[in-house]
Amino acid sequence: MPKNFSWEYVAFFLVTTVVVMFVFAYDWKRLAKLYRTHEPPPPNFSRMEHGSVGLVYYKGTLNVGVSSEGLYLSVFPLFSFGTPPLLIPWSAIQKIEPANALFVERFRLYLREPQVKIIIRKEILSPAKEYLAAQGFEWV
Repeated sequence: MPKNFSWEYVAFFLVTTVVVMFVFAYDWKRLAKLYRTHEPPPPNFSRMEHGSVGLVYYKGTLNVGVSSEGLYLSVFPLFSFGTPPLLIPWSAIQKIEPANALFVERFRLYLREPQVKIIIRKEILSPAKEYLAAQGFEWV
């Protein structure tokens, strides 16, 4: 070992990594308590999408699907440690509003319980028009 090597740097790196992993998985774990699923992804399943779940932005690692039961979410397997697949029923959505970014049309979904926000592209959510209409949401 080099003379200048310090175990404090290694310990700091490990503690920081664990804290960051806990923060990133917090909202997903809250959702998993209610909406965890063992169902296979729906047929119109989009892989490697960009979107947010709670405070975490999943850049190219979010998998999203729409079915009559609800919104299916999972994380790309390489990064899915502690994030099981979710199937959020349409009835769990309290409010939907546009959350557009530069050249990208997106929707922000507010869940009733737990109070977590999900942001996904409008094109991904478009197959859900009829399911959302049945819940009283108007397509924007």
